Formats: sequence, structure tokens, C-alpha cells
Amino acid sequence: MHQAGLVNGDDGLALAVDVGGTTIKAELVDRAGTVLASEQRDTPPGLGARDAIAEVGRTLLAQRRDAPVVGAGVVVPGLVDREAGVATYSANIGWHDLELVRSLGAEWRLPVRIANDVASGGVAEHRVGAGVCTEDLVFMAIGTGIAASIISGGHLVTGHRGETAEIGHLAVRTGVPCACGRDGCLEAIASASAIARSYTHLSGNDVAGAHEVADRLSTDAVARQVWQDAVEALADAIGIVSLVVGPALVVIGGGLGRAGAGLLDAVRQRTPIVHPADVTASALGVRGGMIGAALLARDGWAPES
Repeated sequence: MHQAGLVNGDDGLALAVDVGGTTIKAELVDRAGTVLASEQRDTPPGLGARDAIAEVGRTLLAQRRDAPVVGAGVVVPGLVDREAGVATYSANIGWHDLELVRSLGAEWRLPVRIANDVASGGVAEHRVGAGVCTEDLVFMAIGTGIAASIISGGHLVTGHRGETAEIGHLAVRTGVPCACGRDGCLEAIASASAIARSYTHLSGNDVAGAHEVADRLSTDAVARQVWQDAVEALADAIGIVSLVVGPALVVIGGGLGRAGAGLLDAVRQRTPIVHPADVTASALGVRGGMIGAALLARDGWAPES
């Protein structure tokens, strides 16, 4: 058992499910944030993901003994229609219009809410992570791709049908093709996969991921160049967000959060006409999505009073 961060709402347990591209993780969490039980499964492609989500939830609910469960929060990658209870699209998992709320609610006999995983991470950072006491922030999740969620005035900001900010497809350079078909997108330069790919191309040495590039910064000139290119591209994107949204804080989830003062200096150079946002690394790391899912189960991310 361990602490996952304080969650609000009624007494009883919350079922939190974080669906990733490769793994489905789930936890039973009490009001204080203590994880009482956890399970995980591989994420199958397409419609099979729904059956795997249902199974991992069933397994955990069988372990609750007599403790009441107030609800379930399920966070997923890609586009989500929260009102309809449908995961509308995930390129990584390969689903289209996957109905979740009605079927999982019937299976688990619980109220179920769904949301995007990056939105979940942003709400968690705002409530119990690096953004506590900050009413206006942007959370940027940097992994295989790059996406963002925006908290303004303490409220999660969503677009049409609840979409989060696809900031990874801001064009910040030219001459760098992106998998989306456009040129110069942020995630083609600064995502974890792009950093590893660029380093391998320039050095001729394979790396397992961006973390290995970061580990070589003190001894490898190619690693420093690739890292600097990513930091400058990310700073340009944050500069655009600062001009449009005006956040007080940008929270970076993923390896580039280690860029620290160098990233903040680069952002300041790119936002001379507005007060630049502070930039910090995620306080919750990979647990942000799960903590956000527990919060979602309890109060639907209603703004705190």
C-alpha cells in the first residue's frame, strides 16, 4: 500500500483505470489516496481493449470485500467524447468510437466517467502535484507524441466534444517531416521518440529512448545538440502558448522536464512582450494519469470550492 495523493469526494473507494498504448493499469484507492489493490493487463488492439478494461476492473472489484466503491474513472489516450461516454479515436490502440461508459457501468454496476489521459495528468498536477495553488497552468505530456491540457481559472479547458490541446502538431520548424503528414511539427523534434531517432541518425548509435540521450549529455556532443534542438523547439511552442493562453506555469511531463533552467531561459527569450510562464517538471510522473482517474471517479473534476 502506498500514497497516491489526496483525493476528494465521498467516503468509499474509487476505481481508477489508466489505459496506455501497451498496458492497462488499475487501482482501488481510498479517500486519502492510499492504493489498496492494483492490477494490470496488456492493452489489446482495437475493440478488444474494452474487454480487457472490463476484466481488470472486475478483478479489482472482487478484492474490495465489503468496502463501498463510489465510482470509476477511466482515462484513455486519444480523442474522447466525455458526454457521450465514447473513446472516439486512438491511433496507438487502433480504436474508433469505442463506447465505454454504458457497457462498463453495466459490467461493474458503478457510475463510470471517462476522459483523456493528458487531461487527467493536468488535473492531477493542478490538484495535488506541481501546480497546487496555481489557477492557470498548462500540462505538457512528452512521450511518443506530445499533447497538452490547459487549466484556466481552476477549470479544465476543453475544445469541441472535450478534446485536449494537440500541441504536438504546432509547426515550429521546417524540413522535418511529421507522421501526421505535415512539416516541422513539435513532436517530430521534441518528443521522446523523435529525440532518440534524431540521435541515432546523427551518431550512428542506437539508443533505447530519450532517457539514454539525456544520460549522455555530459560526455557526448551529438547528444547535447539533439537535446538543445528539442529544448529550443519546445521553448518556441511554450512561447506560442504563453502568448495565446497566458499561463502562470507550464508543467512538463517526461524527460524534457530535466532541461530545467536552460528551458526556462529559452522560453523567456521567446516571450519578450508577455510575462513568461514558469516551467517545471511534473511532480507526479507516470502516476499523474492514475491519480487524475481517481479524482475523476469521485467528483468528475468539478472545480474545487
